[in-house]
Amino acid sequence: MQRKVALITGIKRIGGSVAEALLREGWCVSVVYNTSEDVYKKLKEGYGDRVLGIKTDLTQDNHQRIVEETYGHFGRLDAFLHLASPYFPTPLEELNPSHLYLHFKPIAEAFIFIAKHAFFHMLKNEGTVKGRIIAYGDWATNLTPYRNYAAYFVAKGALHTAVKVLAREMAPHVLVNAIALGPVLIPDHVSEEKWRDYLQKTPLKRPVSVEDIVLLSLTLLRMDSMTGEILYLDSGRNISGSCS
Repeated sequence: MQRKVALITGIKRIGGSVAEALLREGWCVSVVYNTSEDVYKKLKEGYGDRVLGIKTDLTQDNHQRIVEETYGHFGRLDAFLHLASPYFPTPLEELNPSHLYLHFKPIAEAFIFIAKHAFFHMLKNEGTVKGRIIAYGDWATNLTPYRNYAAYFVAKGALHTAVKVLAREMAPHVLVNAIALGPVLIPDHVSEEKWRDYLQKTPLKRPVSVEDIVLLSLTLLRMDSMTGEILYLDSGRNISGSCS
């Protein structure tokens, strides 16, 4: 029996754990990365030919090539998980078109067009549900976006909308959902003190565990009756009021 194949963008932080979980479940994975060579090599050393690495920059228009390399290598495509997501402050007084470009291209545009090309290969699979697509959003996008992150949240807003649009376009055979994440791992540009203060604003007073993200991802890859949904995995942050 042919193994299922997942295409995963962004393996630097959470994506590497999701990829490894799928490999443990028996999947083959194609991982798209730019700077995370070490994560790719670790996966490759552990799982050999079941791992394909595609080193590329998602600000470039390489969406079809990514999908075709994956399909050409493994001969099928069952899932697309989009985790690639730059995250850095863009205060309004400094905001310029390049900031939007650097966020929108890899977060929203790459998702839409990789999903588009993946869809037509997924339709070749057997069964009623022929493919599943998961985007990884941000809990604050449609609720209380942070100040000084305009470019990031504009891109995430487009991502959330794209999930619902593509879910309609790709039904009934391909399911499209999103996981809107709260605090998981401390961002590179955030101090530990600010991170602790932020966690105190969550009802659970702790970050989202990577294990829970993996668990929810695997669950969505098994479900047959959910599409167009944005699921909040955020330690309760979305019910705790506004943030700065």
